[in-house]
Amino acid sequence: MKSALKLSLLSTLLLVGCGQDESSVESKQPKKELTTVEQKNAQEWEDGRIYITEHNYISYQDNNGKPAYYIYKAKEWPREDLSHESSYDLPRVLFRWDNGEGETDDYYERKDKVWSIKTDGTDLRLVADEFDGNVRLMRMSPNNRYLALAYANSDGMFKVIKDLKTGEYIELGKSRGYPEFLWAEDSSYLYFTDQWQDWKYNLKTSETKEVEVQYNEYSVIYTGKRYVLNDYGVVVYDEKTNEWLYSVGVNPDEKSLGKYKFIKKSISPTGRFAWGESGRKRFLIDTHKKTFNYEDIDNNKIGKYQYLDIIGLNANYARSGAGNTILFKLNDKKEIDDNYKKWAQIATGRSATDSTLYNSFANNGSFE
Repeated sequence: MKSALKLSLLSTLLLVGCGQDESSVESKQPKKELTTVEQKNAQEWEDGRIYITEHNYISYQDNNGKPAYYIYKAKEWPREDLSHESSYDLPRVLFRWDNGEGETDDYYERKDKVWSIKTDGTDLRLVADEFDGNVRLMRMSPNNRYLALAYANSDGMFKVIKDLKTGEYIELGKSRGYPEFLWAEDSSYLYFTDQWQDWKYNLKTSETKEVEVQYNEYSVIYTGKRYVLNDYGVVVYDEKTNEWLYSVGVNPDEKSLGKYKFIKKSISPTGRFAWGESGRKRFLIDTHKKTFNYEDIDNNKIGKYQYLDIIGLNANYARSGAGNTILFKLNDKKEIDDNYKKWAQIATGRSATDSTLYNSFANNGSFE
């Protein structure tokens, strides 16, 4: 290799020494052909699009500088890659998206897939597309390696785990019924529902056993405690012994159950903060102080606890939406104010939905 390099340099020097200058030598070299992506990006586009692959591009929005994603060929798009360190310098969001709905007759493009993106709207990645069905629930393990996924088709409600390191799928069950997932703090096991029962799957031993444990999709295990957000508050258990420790909630009387029942809810990565919205009120619960704040819903204005669909670490940030997205930096009182950014994140297919947070401790929990 070194000999070839020396010969090349010597040839160039001889040509220059014979009265032929370097620019003349270079002009005789064959021009490098542009790739298809480079050719497309050499053109001037009205929307300022930048092609990332042959058929897919992004367009930065004038009002906020955020990228909108136009994906027409999903298989070309970069996939979730655990070895790609820069993908994990911010918290990330999982969401479902059928990128080709209404855009093409290609069934693959029109079907549900699992995607992820940084909380600031950059680094879109394709996480899972090997299944065929409508996504019902997704939860990423705390170590970012395993995706727990529930999807439904005519054959049942499948609950699976995808190993993002190997690409392997593990089938847990496929009975119908609402799915629920909860990961262990160290990602060593997963609670899930199937056949109307609760189960625990051990990733090390591949063993599944039936359990009697209180949890749901709005639960977190952190520092040995299991925080379970139900319709009226949070119940805290000792994860090792399954012992009830305490609860924090609105505790309505029987006549007021409908007024206070949470229709929407979310919980922070450590279980400290939980959000619930009923038909009339919104609540923000602090499970450490064992207190809650609330507001009455006024449809004529944005509430201080309105868009907490995803709560970040220590409730310093919140995020709402997967297609049209709003990112809030909460104030010192953990309330929404005018400090927010709003943008259209997804530009093709049907609107993306079902956002859920992971990698939540990155960047000290900051979303940007």
